[in-house]
Amino acid sequence: MLKWDHWHIEPSSICTLRCPRCPRAEIPESLLNRQLTLKFFKTQIGKDVIKQIRKITFCGNDGDPIYCREFLEICQWIKKINPDLELVIITNGGYKKLDWWQKLGSILTTRDTVHFSLDGYDNPSNSIYRHGSHFIDTIDAVRILRSHSECYMVWAAIAFKFNEDHLDYMQQLAHSIGMDSFQLTKSTKFGSKYPNEYGADDELEPTNPTLVASSHRFERVVTPLTSRKQPGSELKIEFQQRATQLGNYSGICLIGNKGVFLNSRGEFYPCCWTANRYPHNDTWQGRFNLNTQTFNEIINDSFWTTDFLNFDSLECQTKCTPERLADTAHTTEW
Repeated sequence: MLKWDHWHIEPSSICTLRCPRCPRAEIPESLLNRQLTLKFFKTQIGKDVIKQIRKITFCGNDGDPIYCREFLEICQWIKKINPDLELVIITNGGYKKLDWWQKLGSILTTRDTVHFSLDGYDNPSNSIYRHGSHFIDTIDAVRILRSHSECYMVWAAIAFKFNEDHLDYMQQLAHSIGMDSFQLTKSTKFGSKYPNEYGADDELEPTNPTLVASSHRFERVVTPLTSRKQPGSELKIEFQQRATQLGNYSGICLIGNKGVFLNSRGEFYPCCWTANRYPHNDTWQGRFNLNTQTFNEIINDSFWTTDFLNFDSLECQTKCTPERLADTAHTTEW
C-alpha cells in the first residue's frame, strides 16, 4: 500500500532563478506558475490528515517553496496542528528580506531542517549554474536564521566542473556560518549519462567521474559539520524496515522516504519523479487532484492496488529497481 506519512509538497512553482537543467528551463512550454494557499491546506488537506503526517518536505519540481505568498502562515498552521511533525525546507534562499527569515526562525524547531542550495563559493561561481542568484544574500539569510532558530541547517551543493576543486573551501565556509552539515549531490544530468540532451563535451560535468552519479538516480554524500544530530533518524529506521518487507514490489513509494508528491496545482502523485513534466510522464499528469477530489477518495482509489503495482513507468523502472532497493542509502535518503 502507498505510504503517505511523508509528504513532499511543492507549495509554489515560482522561482527567481534560471538554472539550465531545471524543468523550468528544459520544458518551459508546459510550465504554469502556481501556488498553494493556506485555505487549500485547511480545506483540501485538513487537520485530520495533518495530524497523521509525520514529515513534510517542502521542495518544488519547478519552483522554490519560499516564493509561496503564504508560506510562513502555512508552516505556522501545520506546526500548530501537529507540533511533532518534521518540516524540511529546500530553498535557494534568495530574494527574501531578513525579517522574513527571522519570522521563519520563530516557527521552526529542533525537529525541522532547512537545506540551502548553494553550488558556488562566491557570487560569480554560484551564478554559473544558479543564474540570477545573489550568493551574499543567501549567506546573510543563513546567518539570520541561525541566530533565530535551533533548526538543523544544511549546505546543499551539486558537484559541477566549476566547483569540484573548491569543495573543501565550501565545507569550511558552511561551518563558519553555522551550517550543521554539508551535503554533496552527485547528479545524473550530465553528458556522460544523457549525451543526446547535454552533449558528449558537457561543460558542467565534473572531470572527476566519481562526482557523477553511478546510476539513474542522484547520489549524496553528507559530511557533518557539528555534533548536532539531524532530525528524522527514527523515520529512517522505519523506512529501512519497510524496505525489507516489500517482497516482489520495487517502488520506494511503498516505503515513504521519497514522500507522496503534491504539486502547486493540487495534483497528487506517488512521487515527484512521476510528476516531472517530461513527455515520458504524460500518462501521470492530472490523474488525481485535491482540488476536485478528497484525500480519502484519492488514497482509496482502486488504482493503487491494481495497475499501479505494475511499476511499469520509466521512472519506476530506472529509479526503483529491486537491486536499488537493496541499497540502504537509496531506501532511507530523500
